[in-house]
Amino acid sequence: MKKLIYLTLSLFFLLSCGENINVQRLGVEEGKKFEKFNFKKVEEITLYGGWCLALPQGVVCSELLDRSWRESQLKLYDYSGKLKKERKLIHGDGPNEIKAWNFPTVWLSSSGKILCRDANNYLKALDPETLEIETIAKLSNVIEKYGSKYTFGRHGFTSLEEKDNRTVTSFESSGFYEDMTYYIVTYEGIFDNLSVIATAKKEKPWTWAKLKERESYEDYYVLLRRNRVLSVDWKRGVVYYFSDIEKPTIESVDLEGNQKKKYLIDINYEKFRVEREEFEFMYEYVLSETSPILKNFYKFILYIPPHAPALMGIKIIRDWLLIITGNRNWKKGENEVLVYRLPSLIFEGSFFIPFPNRQMTKWYDNYYIIRKLIKKDDDYYSSYEIYMVEEKK
Repeated sequence: MKKLIYLTLSLFFLLSCGENINVQRLGVEEGKKFEKFNFKKVEEITLYGGWCLALPQGVVCSELLDRSWRESQLKLYDYSGKLKKERKLIHGDGPNEIKAWNFPTVWLSSSGKILCRDANNYLKALDPETLEIETIAKLSNVIEKYGSKYTFGRHGFTSLEEKDNRTVTSFESSGFYEDMTYYIVTYEGIFDNLSVIATAKKEKPWTWAKLKERESYEDYYVLLRRNRVLSVDWKRGVVYYFSDIEKPTIESVDLEGNQKKKYLIDINYEKFRVEREEFEFMYEYVLSETSPILKNFYKFILYIPPHAPALMGIKIIRDWLLIITGNRNWKKGENEVLVYRLPSLIFEGSFFIPFPNRQMTKWYDNYYIIRKLIKKDDDYYSSYEIYMVEEKK
């Protein structure tokens, strides 16, 4: 018998940080399927190290040629898998060079160029047609209080979305690893009219305290806990985000930073099971990448939680809010997605989406990119799968 949990339309107020925040309960109807999207795999590329992005004209990849980050090979493929252009890149500090970049620090801008925040906190651009690099600006020169108040962040990934020359993303506070504070920000062009529209806080992982005891608990979800996930409903001018993957709660703020809301999702996340085999695979990978010095200093411990987290991601596609939960089909590598119609937030059903074991994803236009960790010939590689999101007629 289907269990129906109705959307509670009545709103109540929660006093938080001295302000009244609207809270709305989002219902879930078990067994109701959402079948309007088709995720069609259009490309799969395996790299020893580096990144791939989907563009309208094809796929751009940067593959490391050695573990020292000295060289990489830039490649542009079309969607038939044919190599259109390539060049070798020597990493460096020059205006036409990149010191270091990776999947979390690159994004495709509306200009058609790939932007990157490199290791020296410069904003760089890669032209996908010529595969040439240029320096746009030093971040501290174009962002007031950059470094003293906030930064893009060194170890966490942030969503970034752009439309009509306006960008929404997030910055870590300069003391992020003490207070876990971060900011939802919006700006025009190259950081013009930058504004903080919301302040949020992440939960400090309990595993950090164990490091003082020389115990390193290897957490399968460690990257996701640090990531700052958001998505923008551009039509209605609202940003949706969540701070704690363990709680079935998301938040929203309008683009002017005036109206804030919270949403409680009716899911029983304690029933989201975990798969020991996948956790052991990730644990073995961490040990293989850890230096003997650290192995001698820390005791490495595999941590398996009693259940998967409540939330894994969110995305706005046209007039739907997609909430990716921790409910996972481990054999297929897919996670459940709850779908809500905007702006009413009425539940329209659920489906399963490919979701990687590294919990690294990017969306651009009609493309969805996932980065998985795989093992091949006794070594570890990144496998990038690119899907075209089609709306069924």
